[in-house]
Amino acid sequence: MTQLVENLIGPAAACHLLGIQSHTLLRAINDGFIPAYRIGESVRFRPSELRHPALTGLDEYYQAKAKYFAA
Repeated sequence: MTQLVENLIGPAAACHLLGIQSHTLLRAINDGFIPAYRIGESVRFRPSELRHPALTGLDEYYQAKAKYFAA
């Protein structure tokens, strides 16, 4: 059986891959949208899990949510 080894990436690379800002990444992790793995004191991500179509538009989602609840 062949096992695929995937390199984990850090928060900066995850933000670049998703096209989002770091505070959006943190909110999405806390809300359970983005799976993250703690290794020691570092947080890492699997690139294959970040390529899910549901993760596009997270910045817009949080901006709309902030506008809705600000009123």
